Amino acid sequence: MKVRALLLAAAVMPVCAMAHESVHSFVPETQTLRNRETAHTTLATPGHGGAASDVRDRAARMFFSDRRLLTQRGNEVRFYTDVLKDRVVLINFVFTQCADTCPMQTAKVAAVQALLEDAADVRLVSISVDPGHDTPAALARYAATFDAGMQWTFLTGRSDDVDDVLRRLGQWTENPRSHTTLFIAGNAATGHWMKLHPDLTPALIAAELRALVAETPRPNAAPASPPQVRSPDVASH
Repeated sequence: MKVRALLLAAAVMPVCAMAHESVHSFVPETQTLRNRETAHTTLATPGHGGAASDVRDRAARMFFSDRRLLTQRGNEVRFYTDVLKDRVVLINFVFTQCADTCPMQTAKVAAVQALLEDAADVRLVSISVDPGHDTPAALARYAATFDAGMQWTFLTGRSDDVDDVLRRLGQWTENPRSHTTLFIAGNAATGHWMKLHPDLTPALIAAELRALVAETPRPNAAPASPPQVRSPDVASH
């Protein structure tokens, strides 16, 4: 019953949909994300001890799935266990034939990468919304264009597997051009997830990721307070 409740809580994550065809709402750079365009979903209350951690881990694996995907290097990975587990991640959605929004958003991730060179706990994840075309080789060429380092993983795979992951993240679309341009950031160790407005600057995105890293319990550290859940103040489109 507890796992079911956790999954239902995750399933109601609010969506801030920013499609290629839509006009993005402007977010003033002086407004921090935690005061503005944030949608939090807690898979489990951050806690300490084996039992709480095990429950949270099982719930997260069930929600995100362990679908087997392929990286730009051709390596097979399990989505939750190998990509998300115990990490702070920034996820965005791309397809290599996109000539407008995707390059701009991926360049923003590259800028975040440069700002987080010292943050070994952060992984950048770009998921193709067009797995039928985006082979690992195509993603490798695309990743090289943006100087993607070892902490930046591009994912593709069988359409059924990729589509299932996208659905679980609320990002599946039949037409790749209509996919959203938002970012998803989260700390898989604490179950703290948020959706980030695509117009945020790389500096603000990097700051949010550092804040998520700081939430991870450290050995011999005092228990951290659970993240505060706020309703997003999302502009209509």
